[in-house]
Amino acid sequence: HVVLDDVIGKVELISYAVALNPDASVRQIEILAYRESHGFEIRNPAWRKQFAGKTAQSGLAVGDGIANISGATLSCTHVTDGVRRIAAVAQVMLKK
Repeated sequence: HVVLDDVIGKVELISYAVALNPDASVRQIEILAYRESHGFEIRNPAWRKQFAGKTAQSGLAVGDGIANISGATLSCTHVTDGVRRIAAVAQVMLKK
């Protein structure tokens, strides 16, 4: 499954997609539109790769499995929180 979502960065929306594995773990994320003037580094593959294999309960938090990027703290945190929310909802949906 792929879920499209938006979160607020510092002042602008960040549009992203989360691909989920059948067990509700994250397969990968893509940043679709980054509108902020700073913090564009969250689009880098190395930062996005950290999400692969994570679940809502395992390491989906900045500082606990996901590295922060100096100058993009709010963007990192908000995207990570959004991915964790999507993974949690997917996990609940799979149990039904």
